[in-house]
Amino acid sequence: MSEESGEKTEEASGHKLSQAREKGQVPKSQEISAAVVLLAGGFLLLLLAPVGWDRVVGIYRHIYTLAASSSGQELDFLALIRLALKESLILILPLALAVLVASVSINIYQLGGFMMVASALVPKLDKLNFIAGFGRMFKLRTLVDCVKSVFKMTVIFLMGYLVIRDHLEDFVLMVDMSALAISHLVLAISVEIFFKTCLLLLILAILDYAYQRWQFMQDMKMTKQEVKDEYKQIEGDPIIKSRIRQAQKEASKKRQLNQVPDADVVVTNPTHYAVALLYDQSQAPAPVVVAKGQDFMAQRIKDIAREAKVPIVENRPLAQALYRAVEVGQVIPAEFYKAVADVLSYIYRVKGRKKRG
Repeated sequence: MSEESGEKTEEASGHKLSQAREKGQVPKSQEISAAVVLLAGGFLLLLLAPVGWDRVVGIYRHIYTLAASSSGQELDFLALIRLALKESLILILPLALAVLVASVSINIYQLGGFMMVASALVPKLDKLNFIAGFGRMFKLRTLVDCVKSVFKMTVIFLMGYLVIRDHLEDFVLMVDMSALAISHLVLAISVEIFFKTCLLLLILAILDYAYQRWQFMQDMKMTKQEVKDEYKQIEGDPIIKSRIRQAQKEASKKRQLNQVPDADVVVTNPTHYAVALLYDQSQAPAPVVVAKGQDFMAQRIKDIAREAKVPIVENRPLAQALYRAVEVGQVIPAEFYKAVADVLSYIYRVKGRKKRG
């Protein structure tokens, strides 16, 4: 019933998964990319915070010193802007580079290696269709993504609430703190909220990646007919392959029969097997099987041999052994040298007597 209805019950084949990968279709979670980028940026920002603070303070001191020593003269605001931009780039570039490396690395990991899919760069006009886009809004996957976003925002607010609740006593004590102590406390609470939230988001992202992978494999499932069609596409149609093999056999038989007239002798069973041997010292160190056959093919070899006046020798053990052990075009093994030599010497003696007669 499932086969008739086209239900996808079969696991995706390696060939289909490979084709999907070439098109850029792989299981991927945007959540895990965002979580890793946030963590990487947060760690580097925390490491660079002391250096960044010193540089910012240095800029303000420099501006204050220039203003105090100007004695009513106009300040070079362009030089001050250049200085501020230079210091900002020194602080921002390492952070941007870390975020870039983290983003690229986690995406390469999810994709299973670097991928360059040209088809993904081609604009798809069907995505501009308002009706189709409105319909996509109500798909199950879209609803799942919406639920995930709401859940993620809830988790973020809940984590912030829990951390702030644990520090309520610290907030009460702020009235007796200096401005510097208050800033340090706020910074420490903010860092705690940030990293706890990032770790929780990373856990949710890992779960989301597992879901995306499961959903991808479900989408890639195949019907029984698709499996059959793919097998035919890869391996070839069995009927066509059978015809090709038959044609190859016929061509091989034809080549063998064409070489029978050049043979020195045909060894027979006498009815079931026939093996044609050619001995040319300039071509091979021992006799070569140029044709062999069983039943009907054996009879055809003998008929051609009679027409070409090639000697036919009945030797049942030798004919059967040669047929089973030696392929067409191969030199006979050493264990057959003596038996074949006896046959050839007999043929040469008969030919010699005929010549003398």
